[in-house]
Amino acid sequence: MYLGNIVELTDYKSISTDPLHPYSQALLSAIPIPKVGLKGERIVLEGDVPSPIDPGPGCVFYGRCRHRKDICKEAKPKFEEKNQVIM
Repeated sequence: MYLGNIVELTDYKSISTDPLHPYSQALLSAIPIPKVGLKGERIVLEGDVPSPIDPGPGCVFYGRCRHRKDICKEAKPKFEEKNQVIM
């Protein structure tokens, strides 16, 4: 969930091993790996967080997304299913 909007819907095993949405990926990359010498690649979100009161017409994650497209700024993406994950 990002700014009160569901961005990915799956079970805990799938989200922890193969997150599909860029926000889910960034969240999970921030979790420290509890093994000595093992480092994960941290995804640092850039851009500004939109107003939760008036986020605009498109995708609420548009300004911070690494995979954004022009259409995302104008219209909220519809949920689609990939590998039994709804995003």
